[in-house]
Amino acid sequence: MDINYNHNIVEKDKNKKWIEKKYFIKNDLNKKPFSIILPPPNVTGKLHLGHAWDSYIQDTIIRYKKLQNYDVLFVPGTDHAGIATQAKVEQKLREMNINKYEIGREAFIKWAYQWKDEYSSHIHEQWNKLGLALNYDCEKFTLDPNSNDAVNKVFIELYNKGLIYRGKRAICWDPILETAVSNIEIINQKTDSKMYYIKYFLEDNSKDFIVIATTRIETLFSDVAIAINPNDQTKKHLLGKFVINPITNKKLPIIADEHIDIEFGTGFMKVSAHAIDDIEIINKNNLEIIECIDKKGMMNDNALSFKGLSREEAREKVFEFLKNNNFIDKVEDIINNVSYSERSNAVIEILVMPQWFVKMDKFSQLVLDNLKTKNKVQIFPKRFEEVLKKWMNDAYDWTISRQLWWGHQIPAWYKGDQIKVQIESPGTGWTRDEDVLDTWFSSGLAPLSFLDWPNESEKLKRYFPVSLMVTGYDIIFFWVARMYFFSLYFQNQIPFKNLLIHGLIRDENGRKMSKSLGNGIDPMEVIDNYGSDSLRWYLLTNSSPGLDINFSIEKLKSAWSLCNKIWSISRYIKQMPTNSNKNQSIADIWIVNSLLKLKKSIDQKIDKYEFTIIGKEITDFIYNDFSSWYIEFSKVNKNKDVCLKVLKNLLILIHPFLPFLTDHLYLEIFNEELLENEFDLKSIGQENKIQTVIDTVSLIREARNIYNISNKEIVNYQIVNINDKEIIELVNKVANANFKENKDALFTINDLLVNIELNETIKMQEKIKTQELLKKINAEIQRSENILSNANFLNKAPKEKIEEEKNKYENYKKQLMEIERKLKKL
Repeated sequence: MDINYNHNIVEKDKNKKWIEKKYFIKNDLNKKPFSIILPPPNVTGKLHLGHAWDSYIQDTIIRYKKLQNYDVLFVPGTDHAGIATQAKVEQKLREMNINKYEIGREAFIKWAYQWKDEYSSHIHEQWNKLGLALNYDCEKFTLDPNSNDAVNKVFIELYNKGLIYRGKRAICWDPILETAVSNIEIINQKTDSKMYYIKYFLEDNSKDFIVIATTRIETLFSDVAIAINPNDQTKKHLLGKFVINPITNKKLPIIADEHIDIEFGTGFMKVSAHAIDDIEIINKNNLEIIECIDKKGMMNDNALSFKGLSREEAREKVFEFLKNNNFIDKVEDIINNVSYSERSNAVIEILVMPQWFVKMDKFSQLVLDNLKTKNKVQIFPKRFEEVLKKWMNDAYDWTISRQLWWGHQIPAWYKGDQIKVQIESPGTGWTRDEDVLDTWFSSGLAPLSFLDWPNESEKLKRYFPVSLMVTGYDIIFFWVARMYFFSLYFQNQIPFKNLLIHGLIRDENGRKMSKSLGNGIDPMEVIDNYGSDSLRWYLLTNSSPGLDINFSIEKLKSAWSLCNKIWSISRYIKQMPTNSNKNQSIADIWIVNSLLKLKKSIDQKIDKYEFTIIGKEITDFIYNDFSSWYIEFSKVNKNKDVCLKVLKNLLILIHPFLPFLTDHLYLEIFNEELLENEFDLKSIGQENKIQTVIDTVSLIREARNIYNISNKEIVNYQIVNINDKEIIELVNKVANANFKENKDALFTINDLLVNIELNETIKMQEKIKTQELLKKINAEIQRSENILSNANFLNKAPKEKIEEEKNKYENYKKQLMEIERKLKKL
C-alpha cells in the first residue's frame, strides 16, 4: 500500500464494478424490502452541490440498510422539466438561427429529445462519480411511456369526477416563454419602482379630482372602475359618481369593495385588467375585462397610440403624456415586490385566458385529514408538518396547463364548443389541445409511476409506499404535497413512510449560491480535488434535518484527512508481523466492545437521520479509540488477529459513509468484496480497566510535558489505591514507565489519583513556582477578606457584586488547599 491515501486511485472504476456485480440491482425477495426514489434531476444541466448532498443522504441510507440485510431498491430517474428544458432548447435553436414555429412541433420535440439524451448521459457520469447505489434496471424518465400512461389515467379520471376543469380565469403568464405558470413558480423580489399619483377628474368637468396611486400606469387603458372601501367615511359620498380616465377619456364608475386597503396609497384603487384582485372585482361587478397587454408583454390595440411598445417603454411614454397634460400629482421612489418567472426571470403578467385547473379543496383536505392519523407520513424535522398544513390550508386551484410543446400533451379534444377528454381522437373534425401539463403533475406521480403504476406490478406491491423520501424544504409544496395527495387519492396510501427534509447549501458567507453572484461550486470539481468520499463525509456529517449548510473548504479538507487517517491505520495493520501473541488483552476486549457500542449507537441514530452525531462518534472512535490508543496498545500486545477483525468490521460499519475507501481497503487487505460480507463482530469478554490505563498514560505524558522529561527517560509512578497487574503492565510499556510506590507530585483525572516521581532539580523548580503562586493566592484571600469585612461595601454594593466577591473568596480558599497539599508533597 502507498504511504498516503490517493482518492483518484481509490475511487477509479469502483462504481462500474458495483454495477457490473449487480450489488444494488439483484433483489432478494426473502429479505425485508426498503425503497427510495431518487428525486429526479432536471435534464437541463449539471448536477449541483444540492443534488450531491441530497443523493449522498439517500445512498448512505440505502447502503446501510443493505448491510443490515434488507432487500434495497434505489430507483433512479430524470425529469423532463417542461418549461426549463423548452427554454434551453429554444435558446439553442435561436443560436443556430432556427425558428421553432417554422420547423414545427414534431421536429422541435426531436431536438428536445436530443437535448435530453445528451444531458441524461452527463447526469449518469455524475452519478457514477458520486458513487450512487442505483438500480439502473428500474430507471425512469418522467416523459417515458409508463409515465404518460399514469398521467393520462389521472387526468381523465379527475376530469370525469369534476376535479379537473377548464376555465377562463386570471393566471400568471410568462411573456418570454409565453406560457402560464402556477403561483408557486414565481419569485417575488424587492425592486426599485416608482409610485405615480394620478389625477382623475370628476365627470361634471369641474376642477374637482381624486388622486390614485399606482406603480403600473401602463395599464390605464384597461381601467373599468375606481374602487373604495365602503367603510372609508371620507370617500363614501363619491359612491355612484363617475371620473374620467385621463388617457382614454372613458367614464369610470366609483364602486365599493371591502378588499380595498384604506391605508394604501390614497385609499382609491383603479380597477383594471392585469391584476388578480382587480379581475375578481371586475367579475363580481359584471364589468368588462379590457386587456391592454398581449402574450408577449407588448401593448395591444387597446393601448391606442402606444400599441407595440413594451410594458417598460409604455410606462415611460404614458408618464410623459400625463405629466405634459397636468395629470400627475406627484411621483415617489419606492421599493415594492415584483413577481418574476422562476425560469425566464421575466416580470410576470396577469392575463385572463382559458386554462386547465385542478380543484384543490378536496386534495388539500385529503392531506390534512391524513396528517391527523397515525398512518401519516413521518416528517423529519417535525416542524415541517406545520408548514405543509399551512400550505394545504391556503392552496389555490392549481393551474396545470402550459403553453409548451415539451411535456405530456393534454388528452383533450375540441370541436366547436364541444370538449372530449380521452387519449384517442374522437373522430373527424376534432382537434387536440396543444398545451402540455405542468411538470409537477407527472413528478407528483413519481412514487407511483416510478414503481410501474398504473400497472399493478409486483414491484409496486412490494416497494410501495416508498420507505423514505429525501428532499429540500424549498419544494415541499411543489412536489411533496402533490405526491402526498395523488397517492392518497389513487392508492389510498401515503406515498412514503418517512420524509426527510434538508436545507440549502450556501456559500462560506451564508449567501445562496447563484449564477448572478458567481458563487456556485461544481461538485464534480470538488470530487476531482478531494474525492467523492471526502465530499460525502463533509456534506453528510454536517447535515442536520431541515437546516442549511455553509460550504467550508476547511471542513472538506478535514474530511479528506479522516480518509487519510483510515488509510494509515489500515496500512499499519496490514504490515504488522504475523501474531506472536494469541492472548487477548484488556485492550483487545475494550476495542471490540467499543466498536460494538459504536454500531449500536449508529443503528439507533441512522433512522432518526442524526448524521452530525454519527459523524462525531465515528471520528472519535477512529482518531481516539482506534488510532491514538488501540494502535499504541497493539504495539505492546502484538495481536494482529484482533486488529484485523476490528478493522474488517469497522470498514463494513462505515462503508455507507465512505463507500469508495472502505471497498478499496477491504479488497486490498482481505482480498474479498466488502458488499458480499456482513458485520459479524461479537464481544470477546468484558473489561473495565482500560480507562484507568488511558488516564494514567495521559497523566504521565502530561507530566513529561510540564516538567520537560524526555520520552526516553523511565518515569516512576503510582496509581493510588490501584495495583492491578494487567493495568500496570500495559501502562509501563505504553508510557515507558515503572510502577513504584511514592508520594511525589499528584495528578488527578476522572477521580483517578496518580503520583509521579520527580527528581530533586524538578522538585526545587516546582517548589519555587508553587511558593510564588501561594503568595499570590494569599494576597487575593487577604484582599477578599478585607472587602467582605467592610460594612460600607456590604451596605452599598449591589447584591450581585457581593455574591461575586464571595464566590471568588471560596475559589481562592480551594486553590489554597490544593497548593498547600502540593507544597507538602514537594
